[in-house]
Amino acid sequence: MRIYIMTDLEGVAGVVDFESQAYDTGKYYEKAKELLTEEINAAVDGAMRAGATEVLVCDSHGPGGIIPEMLHPSAKLLHGRPIGKFWEIDSSKWDGLFLLAHHSMNGTPDGNLNHTYSSKAIVKMLLNGSPIGEIGMNIYLAGWFGIPAVLVTGDEAACREARQYVPAIEAVSVKKGINRTTAISISPVKAREKIKEGAYRATQRIKEIAPIKLEGPCELVIEYISSASAFAHSQSPYVELIDGRNIRIKGKDFLEMWEIWRG
Repeated sequence: MRIYIMTDLEGVAGVVDFESQAYDTGKYYEKAKELLTEEINAAVDGAMRAGATEVLVCDSHGPGGIIPEMLHPSAKLLHGRPIGKFWEIDSSKWDGLFLLAHHSMNGTPDGNLNHTYSSKAIVKMLLNGSPIGEIGMNIYLAGWFGIPAVLVTGDEAACREARQYVPAIEAVSVKKGINRTTAISISPVKAREKIKEGAYRATQRIKEIAPIKLEGPCELVIEYISSASAFAHSQSPYVELIDGRNIRIKGKDFLEMWEIWRG
């Protein structure tokens, strides 16, 4: 049983603020990384107890969010930049995907640290006309390669968002968002206990949860805060500038759209 863990930082218990915790210039950034690494270790413990034989942890937080020397000895770490456009999800046959410490899409009223890929640059993304964030995009990417998303952890809004795509996903909420930069977190120790048990259940349930593959042509529209960002991204091949702040990317399927976007 081989598990791929995609991590972020904003969905960690005790992390509620961009400036002081999630940005690498923040005074509590290193402490936030410790909190994330401990949550990862709890997930690895649970997965291994349920029979996982290999675990790869992908550090998906922009400037990095994991402390390697604290990482579980049974896990391998994919980190650094640039990472290939498919994050190594396509490189081997993974049995299940964990979305650890994730957050909801930008504009979610009760989503703590909600944003869509960039907390400073992107207003929203629409995939085939429907709003989508990192959770949905990651679920579809894994699904394209036949990998089911079996676990999500984060705040209540992130768990709710994941269930829109995978109703049966094992979801572990570690905080309740009040607004974008305020939340009620459970104790980090309690959060790790819950994540360990959730990872154990998710690993056991892998065969019960189907991969979510988006079929057919795909159109991704991205609205930026700045017209300069939209213009810059529209200079790439196959990217259309719709107006001052919006670009459009089309693909014959999800994979082609993803390759243009991440290429």
